[in-house]
Amino acid sequence: MPVYDRKTMPALLKEIRNNTIAPVYLLFGERFLCRQAAEKIGKALCENGGIIHSIDGENEDISATIAKLRSFSLLPGKQIYQVNSSRIFHSKKVTKALWNRAVKAINDDKNERAASCIRAMLEAGGLDSTDQDNAPPNLSAAQWKKCFGFAKPAGNIDWTKELLSAAPQAASKPPSGNDSATQLLTTLQEGIPTDNILMLLAEDVDKRKKLYKFFKKNAVILDLKVDSGSGYQAKKTQQSVLQEQVNTVLRAMNKTMAPQVAQQLFERVGFHPVAVVMETEKLALYVGDSPKITLEDLNTVVGRTRQEALFELTQAIGENKLDTALLVAQRLQENSIHALAIIATLRNFTRKLLLFSSLQRQSKYGFTAGIPPKVFQQQCLPLLKENERWEKELTAHPFAIYMQFTTASKFSLPTLTAWMRHILQAEMRLKGSPVAAVTVIDHLLLSMLKPVGKGNLQNQH
Repeated sequence: MPVYDRKTMPALLKEIRNNTIAPVYLLFGERFLCRQAAEKIGKALCENGGIIHSIDGENEDISATIAKLRSFSLLPGKQIYQVNSSRIFHSKKVTKALWNRAVKAINDDKNERAASCIRAMLEAGGLDSTDQDNAPPNLSAAQWKKCFGFAKPAGNIDWTKELLSAAPQAASKPPSGNDSATQLLTTLQEGIPTDNILMLLAEDVDKRKKLYKFFKKNAVILDLKVDSGSGYQAKKTQQSVLQEQVNTVLRAMNKTMAPQVAQQLFERVGFHPVAVVMETEKLALYVGDSPKITLEDLNTVVGRTRQEALFELTQAIGENKLDTALLVAQRLQENSIHALAIIATLRNFTRKLLLFSSLQRQSKYGFTAGIPPKVFQQQCLPLLKENERWEKELTAHPFAIYMQFTTASKFSLPTLTAWMRHILQAEMRLKGSPVAAVTVIDHLLLSMLKPVGKGNLQNQH
């Protein structure tokens, strides 16, 4: 059977509406595009009646899924079993992509997403992700290469162990990708009831697997992969995808946007299709009855990126400006930035300050309060970079690192340690109490930046 893509997807939908229906649909590639396409395919499949049953692929019990596929339903119409974020095609071949996705997620302060990718990488490499002995930092370079097929990254990767410890685990360990694939392949070869349909959504697939080869002959495959590189062709494809998303929203909301305005939107948001859709919808609502979205509208509504807004919060904390920090935190939450994302940002910020505060107290690095930036770059930074353990933390621009060291020098180690306790308590409240998120964040900032007084350790060395 042919492999469809974004451009030929309308033909696929037409075939479904003409009652040419396959028992299995595999959608793989960019996560949001897969969810979007699955919604359209599911709607087409259910036009004459049916129900979509959503299954979490990250915690899927393949035996339960197979039992549902084999059973005759008492409900009328098509029974579509949609497995989101399926891991059934994972293998050593996709581990590098999973690692890159985890690194990107942690840099974007998406800890749960990063933890999910790390667990998937471990399982794809044949390791039990619930066993702390298999945490990435515990693997030797040889073990890493054997399990994942690429060299162990240099620098400190202890953050992966912390993520795995903090992230919730599945109630029971699912079978490995190979076991799951074999079970599903056997089931599909034996046949399933006509009204039962399996729809798998995956970000990465190993096309060498027997299951994929079976799908090429007996199922519908929709390839929605988008090159994430920075080359000309990759950027061109990414912009094409984003433009399609914007055009869809503009048509639905009867608005227009000049190409140069759209280009500015893409530059500010980056290649995040879901974010582009959300920002375009916000712009369309903001202009009201006006048919045209202008650059002025864009500057007002999407004037800053999420990263810039979060940086404004950490900058206010670094300058000990409680009023500003409270105001910025409120605006962040009003603009749909989740409280846990704020917590993650503050945790990463404080960890870095703790590290830099500890390093500058070691005389061998030669850092002193008030040291000129040029001296820091020429004398201190080369000594700091000799220790590969801090490679990740020291990859920013030299002046940015200098400013972070300067900020760290304003706070005592006991103060920063207390901040980490406050942040942990706030995270626990967000996850396990009915207290409003805005109240938890305000209380956290007040605890961190309380006025200097008796008993307060801030700025006391």
